[in-house]
Amino acid sequence: MGLSAWLGCALAASADQLVVRETNYPGAKVTGFAEGRLQFRTATGELQLAELADVDVLLVDRGDAFADFNQAERLRAAGDWENAIPRYQRALRVVEEFWPDVVTVRLLAACDGAARLDEAVLHFIRVTRSEACGPAVAAGLMPRRIPQERDATVVRAIEHLDTALAKNPPSDERSVLELLRYDVLRRCGDRRADTAAKAVVALELPKSLSRERVYEIMYAALEMVLAGEADEAGLRGLDRSLRLCPLNMMASFLLLKGRTLLRSAATREDVIRAAWPFMRVVAHMPGDARAAEGLLGAATALERLERKDKALELLHECLAHKRASAETREAAKVAIERLQAPPAPGRGGAGAEPARENSH
Repeated sequence: MGLSAWLGCALAASADQLVVRETNYPGAKVTGFAEGRLQFRTATGELQLAELADVDVLLVDRGDAFADFNQAERLRAAGDWENAIPRYQRALRVVEEFWPDVVTVRLLAACDGAARLDEAVLHFIRVTRSEACGPAVAAGLMPRRIPQERDATVVRAIEHLDTALAKNPPSDERSVLELLRYDVLRRCGDRRADTAAKAVVALELPKSLSRERVYEIMYAALEMVLAGEADEAGLRGLDRSLRLCPLNMMASFLLLKGRTLLRSAATREDVIRAAWPFMRVVAHMPGDARAAEGLLGAATALERLERKDKALELLHECLAHKRASAETREAAKVAIERLQAPPAPGRGGAGAEPARENSH
């Protein structure tokens, strides 16, 4: 049964109802909430755990105290974030036991969905400090709808984060707060983003914070820090990220390392060192679209090493890659045309113009 079909249904007597990743659990009973996961028994008595972020809708049969919560859940499922917010807020005043933590997580998502950044940040801070959630759970719930211009909600959001950081929280809490603060500053074009990026790159994140959202922000910070010279602190941060980032992000970090090393390479050995991250993407993730970028980067390094034939081989392989982007294909075509062009009068092939480094 789809969401639209069962949303209007009444709860079974003395029973809760959950939809977890589109799987419906009518006649269930929620029994607890810890580490960001709901514990519940199904109608057949089976004990299950579900990440609250994966719960599409949660309807709770606990009397009038949950009337607003249940209505908020229906509105949330329909994408009506604005009208869900006041109902979650009313529910937060009356629910007990572990339920305030559940409602706070839902409020965070609703405020983010409604682009109320300042309110979303307040609830994010509360989730970060919550014993039932904490930094590891909050790391996957960081607000995403951040204005591209500095407005009143941005100003208040940064003030909330600065106030929380001024309280000298434990390192894991500080890390997620620093990450979100940098992302807000970066997205709205605040000049303080450069300094914040250096602070983020220096963070030694624990494995518990290995969330895609965390490393999306870390990648942006590393790109900013490493945009000029190959900063040693930045390179150390990049290597830490390569050890701990989610597997689906490893290719992006390897490409960033290759580009950074190649841009600053001064010797033949430096160029060889720069080629290795590109080739790791090609060797270990051949079906990934980013493997085509790895081929292009490795070809650029080989051209600088005056291995023209091998560079052309990799460029043709790049063009043949089924998932290569239009931008990567165009860059490969330009490089092939340059390498196959006859030498300019008075210049030998070995002294030809070196390849422009891959910039994407």
